[in-house]
Amino acid sequence: MALTDLAQSLANIVADGLDNNAPLDPTYRDQEICAVLLDRRPDLRVLVEAAHDAETYGVVREHPAIQRNDERDRLTSYLKDEIRPNMEKFALSADPLKYWTPNSALDADPETVAHIQSLRVPSVGKKPEPALLIHNLGRFGEHDNLSSRVADIFRKHSHTFLVNVSGSGKTRLSLEGLCRNWGFYFTMQTDGTLLGANDIGHGLYNRLDHAEFSVELPPPSDSEYHTKLERNRKSVDEKFGAVFLSRLLIFQMYLEILQSRPEGIKEEHKRRWVLFQLQPRFPDRIHMKDLFKDLKRFTPRLDSEEVLDMIAVMLFKLRRIHGPEFHLFCVLDEAQVVSRLHTEAFHHDGVEYPLLREIIQSWGAKSSPQELSFVTVGTDIPKDVFATASFADSMRWLSDTGGFDEKAVHRDYVAAFLPPKYRVSPAGANFLDRMWSWCRGRHRLTDGLIKALLMEAFRAPNRLLDAYIVQATRYPPTDNEAADEPMRINTDDYNRLHELSENMFLKDMEAGLLASTIPEVVFHYLATGRHPQPFPAEMPLVRSGFGRFIDGDMQVVVLNEPLFIVTAARWLFTDQPPLASTDTFHALTRHQEHITSKSFTMFLVFHFERAFATGAVLSDVFSIPHKPVPRWANQRAHLFARNEPTEDDFPATSAHTVTEVESWLDGATPSLFCLTPTSDPDLIFHLKLEDDKIIRVILHSVVTSTILQNAQLKQTMQRFEPSHLLREEGTADTDLPEIDRVVAKLLDTTQTDGPSHILHVVASFPAKTYLKTVPSKATSASVFANLNTGRFERLTAEIKIQEIMAHIVSAVTVGKRKRDGGPGEDSTDALPAASDDPSPAQEDDSPPPPASPAKRPSGDADPEASDAEASRAKKRKGKKKA
Repeated sequence: MALTDLAQSLANIVADGLDNNAPLDPTYRDQEICAVLLDRRPDLRVLVEAAHDAETYGVVREHPAIQRNDERDRLTSYLKDEIRPNMEKFALSADPLKYWTPNSALDADPETVAHIQSLRVPSVGKKPEPALLIHNLGRFGEHDNLSSRVADIFRKHSHTFLVNVSGSGKTRLSLEGLCRNWGFYFTMQTDGTLLGANDIGHGLYNRLDHAEFSVELPPPSDSEYHTKLERNRKSVDEKFGAVFLSRLLIFQMYLEILQSRPEGIKEEHKRRWVLFQLQPRFPDRIHMKDLFKDLKRFTPRLDSEEVLDMIAVMLFKLRRIHGPEFHLFCVLDEAQVVSRLHTEAFHHDGVEYPLLREIIQSWGAKSSPQELSFVTVGTDIPKDVFATASFADSMRWLSDTGGFDEKAVHRDYVAAFLPPKYRVSPAGANFLDRMWSWCRGRHRLTDGLIKALLMEAFRAPNRLLDAYIVQATRYPPTDNEAADEPMRINTDDYNRLHELSENMFLKDMEAGLLASTIPEVVFHYLATGRHPQPFPAEMPLVRSGFGRFIDGDMQVVVLNEPLFIVTAARWLFTDQPPLASTDTFHALTRHQEHITSKSFTMFLVFHFERAFATGAVLSDVFSIPHKPVPRWANQRAHLFARNEPTEDDFPATSAHTVTEVESWLDGATPSLFCLTPTSDPDLIFHLKLEDDKIIRVILHSVVTSTILQNAQLKQTMQRFEPSHLLREEGTADTDLPEIDRVVAKLLDTTQTDGPSHILHVVASFPAKTYLKTVPSKATSASVFANLNTGRFERLTAEIKIQEIMAHIVSAVTVGKRKRDGGPGEDSTDALPAASDDPSPAQEDDSPPPPASPAKRPSGDADPEASDAEASRAKKRKGKKKA
């Protein structure tokens, strides 16, 4: 029989039974709903067909799917008698939100209080706090770029994964999408926003760990493998299906209430439904903190098949009432919490996958792609585990969350919150500049401080910003120019921050890629004053909180947010003696396992600049094994640039192409050093001797914990040969003519206005290098040397960590060189406790006995990127340790 005929037969059976007082569910008087049930329950379909042929219907009436159920009746009564009256009040109220006003105990200026109240920032929580996450919720449509971003995330018939760093605005984009589209907002864990239901959470995950749930499946060859796998899937259907059912029940009620009114359902009701999901409670029901969590008192008592039946019926009713085009979006926020949970409990074709995938598959199986789309949001969701999912063909991975990367946009956003008088005052202007300098980047960095300012009624914003910076970075800022808000970091200032940022910053800096990336990024700022090139897709950088995606396809990562860079710089110098007295080379050895040739080269740039600032004898800096040593090596030398940089220019240019290297050689760039795009060489710079001759230094950095032996030295020397210079592995043949031309220019000593000699230098860290012989190709114009590390450290001993930190902070925040010494001695109180370890004594680099290995240094082992930069980042190769 056709399904429609069987459905009519079942509807007649139920109607006849009800007329005879049989305990059947009246829902199934409806022929169309019977069709939904029969489509889901093949066993019932067989019974109905057999009963129809035999004209005996008793066995059908006894099927549990159509019988009345006490638990279902109790749930229905609870919804009708206790929830619906309160939902009607909510649905029809003028405004369900409360708005923030400062605590009267602050005795704030009345004009400031009136201004704060006019902002209409929602207030949430038992101990009320401003909720910037939902301030002006639903108004992204007023801005073209924000509107298109939301539209791209919420596409019907697709399942979108939105992945980016914590605090980048993912949740707000998700909520904005739900203000335009009907749907559900689930959070895998509630964070500090105090928003979102608690119907999903660690309690639910833990309840999977019962006797019938196998946390670790046996091998597929095991006789119990399939039984345990199906039991695990049924557990997810049961636990998480009940959560989905609860949301559907309340949603259906909400729509029924709206439809009963003359004005019907309006677009604004979508936003109100979002607000209810974020705060699922009623003012008149004080004991009910979370309606969706409260409903779990009833749904666990329902059989898992009953839950699935109810979900299927309600989804059908929604389509029947609102049309076949009716579509729901299901947002799963904080999905990283379950993206790596119970990975050994679920398999497909022998491949393990986590609970997150099983939840999506379970809920998706209850509807069609035409009915339900998922938007899965998180900081770390592995792509590979979804490759074989049933919905893989409709998946999309996005990372376009935007950020405060334009000064004008950021300034307008912050200024709108400031009291009008303060906004136009000198202190206000200083505050706006400093907010951009320190808090640009992801949205939460700015909103975190604005929240504190609202709670404090804008008392001394600059001083609160000082405390915010110190709390985040442990570095006391020196850029507060507000005369009436002098810097004062004390307990009261920290208390005013209300635990804003302490859990955001670099939780696991010593983890692999991040640990080696931090020195490269920090020293790049020190050498060039600019943020480094974007990185290719490196999920660990985003997961750690240090990097963020700036493209839409999870391919380009930047590390350019001041608060995070300064925090990283302080991590490099953690556990050091007082900043004003620590030598920098000793500090570097504490992270020697994380130093690469690239980061070491950039570290050297700052020190070379200082060593040659007042002139230094070449042979004091470089050990030259030539016999005899060239006379010019005994002259004093200064750094030289054909295009002299200004005092505000940083010492180095980072060339990203061979063409840019040539431009620097031609003097088109005002800088003293050129960091090359290859590791052969790492650095180029010029020295001017007392006799006005120019020496071109071509430097190769080597990171090694042992002294280079003869074979290794020979291999290192080969890197100086023209056939190796400015090349990387995989260089295209079409690029070779240009490279050869630039290399020829690099080694040319015949031009009257060019260098008279080439000095090839090997600099190694942490072990020292000793060149005893020179390559056979050495000439009077081409000399080889190694950096005399011991003497060089003495020449630069006056450089302290305090000074380096001041230069880094200035580079990161304002892009200018720091000319004073940074914070004074009295400002180090806010920094970590000092270590008592003395700096090791420095010695000349006299070679040790031939067979003796070098001692390993002590210490613990272990502003906007352009489209062009983003494109180059996809091709960028990380430099490896030698």
